[in-house]
Amino acid sequence: TLAMLANEGFEAVMQGVADETAVDAAMVNGVNYPRGPMGWARAIGLGRVLAVLDSLQTLTGDPRYRASLALRLAVGG
Repeated sequence: TLAMLANEGFEAVMQGVADETAVDAAMVNGVNYPRGPMGWARAIGLGRVLAVLDSLQTLTGDPRYRASLALRLAVGG
């Protein structure tokens, strides 16, 4: 999902792998997405992205939906 892509992007930024611009550029240029996951997430709202991840993680118990600390901090919590 877009939420998962954005979450991985935030995790990469937090780990110092890339900045947000580089994450978006990699997905636009490498995978031919019309917009990068970071830009998309900001456009629809980081709070919404976090809510989707939290809901999926609660419903499934699957750790792959666990929100990145960087995303939580960007939302404000």
